[in-house]
Amino acid sequence: MNMRLKTMKKHIFFCSSEHCEGQEFSEVMEAVKEKLVEAGIHKDIKLSKTNCLGLCGNGPFALVYPDGIWYYNLTADDAERIVMEHLVNNEPVEELIMHRIATT
Repeated sequence: MNMRLKTMKKHIFFCSSEHCEGQEFSEVMEAVKEKLVEAGIHKDIKLSKTNCLGLCGNGPFALVYPDGIWYYNLTADDAERIVMEHLVNNEPVEELIMHRIATT
């Protein structure tokens, strides 16, 4: 197994469809990447672009796996809160959540 997969704690998927591209998903993704580096957890979190997540019109979107948290209407300014509150302190940013997938 790949060492990167063994150490990965979370995986964040950013919608990169043409609808979200127009909503500047790449700026949000880059801001999250920068904040992960600043927090020293960039090796624990994988970031990926994905095709349409099916929730057009309220992007940019990010899905945090395995937590099942869907964030929406994100801006680059939201990156620090998502990284520090959710990824470091394990407290999802409630006002940015669109949906939670039930996890068991």
